[in-house]
Amino acid sequence: MDQRILVTGARRGIGAALATGLAAPGVTLLLHHLDATAEAEEVARRCRDLGAQAETLDADLADSSAVTDLAHRAGNIDVLINNAARASNVPIDAMNVDEWQAVFAVNVTAPMLLAQALGAGMSARGWGRIINVVSPTVALGGPSGPAYVSSKAALIGLTRSLARALGPGGVTVNALSPGAIRTEGEDELERAEHAAGRGVGNHQTPVVSRQAIPRALTPDDLVATVRLLAGEGSAAITGQVLEVGAGLVFR
Repeated sequence: MDQRILVTGARRGIGAALATGLAAPGVTLLLHHLDATAEAEEVARRCRDLGAQAETLDADLADSSAVTDLAHRAGNIDVLINNAARASNVPIDAMNVDEWQAVFAVNVTAPMLLAQALGAGMSARGWGRIINVVSPTVALGGPSGPAYVSSKAALIGLTRSLARALGPGGVTVNALSPGAIRTEGEDELERAEHAAGRGVGNHQTPVVSRQAIPRALTPDDLVATVRLLAGEGSAAITGQVLEVGAGLVFR
């Protein structure tokens, strides 16, 4: 099936795994990144090796005008994967409005603007898929800070609202909750938090012990579910949160 797919935050980690997992002949992948051209181009190269067409698009998702421009540059999109996120472990006693708004700008406002701009075209063509990457912290609470957890809860709400709004046009909208997957971004955040005296430690090991299947997960564990959600076989699945966390959360 020929598809044009936009993946935000595609330079590494989950975004890179999803992009390469969807790469195939007939697929065009648009790989969003921020100031990471070399890393994004390496992911694009891997996608091309798998038979896809791929290009990289730089944009600051904290800037609403840049998000609108990204949607314009992307053009007609069949599948939108809102993966990019701003992590934040700032606790409630240290939270300020600037941090709160910065997290929501990337984690909620940018996905809304992209869905607004690109979902209209999907509806006009009678087919589309939007996949929002959320987090099990919405169900579990910490260890992430309140801004991050709240933003991901808002993204779940947005997912369900969009599913109703875009469903008549043949567009499905779902949320993917990855579970305890260690990424480079988490490593960087943890180092920054320790440097600021707010270190919470590596949370993956205790989380894994709470899973029904107690093994460490990788971004590749998400690929099969995303292939389903991005394809014809998910036409009757919409407004759902799919937990791919080895049984960490049951909904």
